[in-house]
Amino acid sequence: MSNATDEQSPAFHPPGDCILCGRCVVVCPLFAATGREELSPRAKFLLLGRLALDDPTLGRTAASELAGLCLSCGRCQAACPLGLCAPDAVGALRAAHPGWPEFLWGQWITRAGIMWPMAAALCRLAPRIGPMPRLAAALSGLDQTRAIPPWLAPARFDTALAGRRVAIFPGCVAAFARTDWTRAARRLLLGTGALLAKTPEFACCGAPLGHAGLPAAQDAARRTNIRIWREAGRPVLAVFCASCHHGLAAYPESLFLPGEADTWRQSVIPLSTLLGDTAFTVAAKAPQAIQYHQPCHAPPGDPDAALLSRAVGRPFPHGPTPCCGFGGLMQITAPDLSAATAAACWQAHDPPQKAHVLTSCAGCATQLAATAPPSVTVGHWLEAILPEETGHADTAGE
Repeated sequence: MSNATDEQSPAFHPPGDCILCGRCVVVCPLFAATGREELSPRAKFLLLGRLALDDPTLGRTAASELAGLCLSCGRCQAACPLGLCAPDAVGALRAAHPGWPEFLWGQWITRAGIMWPMAAALCRLAPRIGPMPRLAAALSGLDQTRAIPPWLAPARFDTALAGRRVAIFPGCVAAFARTDWTRAARRLLLGTGALLAKTPEFACCGAPLGHAGLPAAQDAARRTNIRIWREAGRPVLAVFCASCHHGLAAYPESLFLPGEADTWRQSVIPLSTLLGDTAFTVAAKAPQAIQYHQPCHAPPGDPDAALLSRAVGRPFPHGPTPCCGFGGLMQITAPDLSAATAAACWQAHDPPQKAHVLTSCAGCATQLAATAPPSVTVGHWLEAILPEETGHADTAGE
């Protein structure tokens, strides 16, 4: 963690010139939840531009903190006619002016194997030890004992993957806290006849580190993942977190050998896509009310929503659902704003009593499980898969 003053920190230069058209404002979850335009991407770019010019009318620390209030959802980039991305700009600002939130988040991600199981255990003790800090309460969604009861069984596997080498990229949450997601993904892939490659432990996809202003840690994580993939023979990477998929697909060509970047991008595939036309049977104990929360970083067409629609025999509403409020450093820097965004999300969902809300993003599953109404259960869709063994060989021959 750096203790450098603003004067000692490198200058920040925002990417491009915001034309202040306001298209980003109408898609910004923070603005939708609070009505405060100073939290919108347009305001961030205005502030960042003035900070880069050393505007003497601004208090640099306060302005930097305000500009850094971002959920990293990326909706502004999709709406911007110039393609400006507030999360990237905020990440660059944080890298230029590092502080304790960035340090804490870096420790949380890079030491997840130690810190996340401890956090989950702490959350289980919450009723005994009294009120939890807001961050710990938000992380109660990591508790594997809160998994939804499974009610979905594969009835017929699509075998288009038979004989292909596939490596599971679990992401941080499934690797260190929700290992039940990885077991379910493994079961489904084995059912297709895929050959699961044995790999060392993958690192974080890198996106949370980059948005937190930790470019060196992001670069190290990306290089670790590429090295593991390369040494495994460049297998298909089965990804079941929408945010991980988004982060992995965005790796720059500079990290790869000549001609390797395209192979990487073609290898990073959502698990739901790899399952193809696999058919499912809905158990009698399935919930009557099922909703789907589409993550901000869902791929085009959202293959996870499509898989669940086929499985339950009815479509889910198309289009993005409101942001859950988990992203960025908001759990550390502005937990009240994160909670307000989650509340707005639940108001939009308006689930009936005893509903199951499923999603395909680890962050969304964590946040929604921690903030759900008392009668509503939340989980990754892999939690709905019944844990029956398939009997297939579980690894590729080495």
